Amino acid sequence: MKRVLDPRVKLLLLILAAVYISIQLSFPIELILVFIYIGPYFLAGLYSLAIMFLLIYFSQLLLSQFLVSHMNHAFVTYILSFLVFGLRSLLPSMIAGTYSIKTTTVSEWIAAFKKLYFPNWLLIPLAVIARFFPTIREDYQRIRQAMAFRGVGTNLWDLVKHPIQTLEYLLIPLLMNATQVAEDLTISSLTKGLSLSGKHTSIVPLKLTLYDWLYVVLAFIPLVLHLGGVYL
Repeated sequence: MKRVLDPRVKLLLLILAAVYISIQLSFPIELILVFIYIGPYFLAGLYSLAIMFLLIYFSQLLLSQFLVSHMNHAFVTYILSFLVFGLRSLLPSMIAGTYSIKTTTVSEWIAAFKKLYFPNWLLIPLAVIARFFPTIREDYQRIRQAMAFRGVGTNLWDLVKHPIQTLEYLLIPLLMNATQVAEDLTISSLTKGLSLSGKHTSIVPLKLTLYDWLYVVLAFIPLVLHLGGVYL
């Protein structure tokens, strides 16, 4: 049976991931952190993504052990150090962010934000932004299909080679449509009653389960170990 965390727990994982970036964890605690963040992927059936992130992490470990320490070229060492240590510190955020995007719909996010008592002045822009970019992407694909049907800009090189044509046939329609999309999405959010005060109902049932509470505890374990001076 596939299990997915509550959106509020996903938000907590994202916040804690930002905290973990700012502190220097020992390697054993960092390893525990990565496996804690990878766990929900396996429970949600996202095995390929879980394996991909594990391969990225262990590849960075190998690079730090065998390549960076033996490099004499300053520029190459700088680039590898960024890839190894910089991206390694960002990996928990990337893992949590990808999991949140893959397993959460916009409706679930809105329902979670309502449960957390987000104010309307923040909730409405979030609802619009969350639906804006997918809509613009669909419009972009339709414009490209129409251009290809007319034999215009059939590949990336054609778009680069003819910038004026690209501006006329692609960017201008996209920008004009983006304004209308933003207005339509705002009206749609207001029509659904997001701006109204009082208690709102939702078709998305959200309830923290034992599984969610377990992950809340697990997410804090690396922080507790670090603050407690436990270096394993």
